[in-house]
Amino acid sequence: MSKTYRCPACQNEVDRGAIVCSNPACRKELAFCSHCRDITTYAVVGRGVGRFGRDRFRCDRCERIGQKCLTWAAGGYCNGLARTGDRWDQPLCANCNERVGELGRTVVGWTLIGAFGGLLKPRK
Repeated sequence: MSKTYRCPACQNEVDRGAIVCSNPACRKELAFCSHCRDITTYAVVGRGVGRFGRDRFRCDRCERIGQKCLTWAAGGYCNGLARTGDRWDQPLCANCNERVGELGRTVVGWTLIGAFGGLLKPRK
């Protein structure tokens, strides 16, 4: 059963990947918070310093600090806020972390299948 996500400003039903609220009267910028795992509006808390610094944002639902996912910052289609303030800052949001994990398991699985297939192949 999928969860229904709503814009926190106008309570309009929105898609999980929405970047802007679809209500013409609202049009607030939206993001998916990795802390509270919900669609939220956000506010800038601090600007990124240096060449690789990313801006920090505060989730309006859970009040935790996050930063734009590296996929989002690089121009990819993602609307996630990655966690910050832990032992180290995570570069990817929760959704992108899951996709990278699935990709890694697939690569490892096919590598093992190829290795075992090479061992079982009859010699000439």
